[in-house]
Amino acid sequence: MVPADMTTAVAVAIFWVVLGLVVFAVAVRSGRGGEGGSGEAAKRHGMTGLIVLAFVFGLVAPTLVLAHNAEHKASEGPGGLRLTAAETTGRELFSEKCNLCHTLQAANAVARTGPNLDVLVPTVPQSARKAYVLSAIMEGEARGFGQMPALLYQGKEAEDVAAFVAAVAGH
Repeated sequence: MVPADMTTAVAVAIFWVVLGLVVFAVAVRSGRGGEGGSGEAAKRHGMTGLIVLAFVFGLVAPTLVLAHNAEHKASEGPGGLRLTAAETTGRELFSEKCNLCHTLQAANAVARTGPNLDVLVPTVPQSARKAYVLSAIMEGEARGFGQMPALLYQGKEAEDVAAFVAAVAGH
């Protein structure tokens, strides 16, 4: 199965090759010389139309590719790790409150008040990481590095942040 990004890139490349061949064919055809008059005017209008078409496509194609890639990139974590919907939401929530104090490379957070989660969380066994982070969010544990307020997030939001941190810390 071909990834969607590859399919889009191939489609765009094929379009540009075909458009280039059409422009080349029109240019060769109009360069042969001929009788002036209305034939020359028609050729100029045809070439103008092709230029306008190429310009419009040059604006539309990148816009569509960027829009498609934005959706794809939202669920991409460090090292090509694919994030679930909950982890993607957790990344957004982490950036609102947690990155002010914690360092976490996957969130581009480099704060120094709280512990570096890229170092601290990987010391916990993989199976217990989410529960460990969720406990810290709920209880506001200091763990010797300052004082994190309890209940910065609650319920599903706390679960999402814990899932994100547990998935990406140390990657």
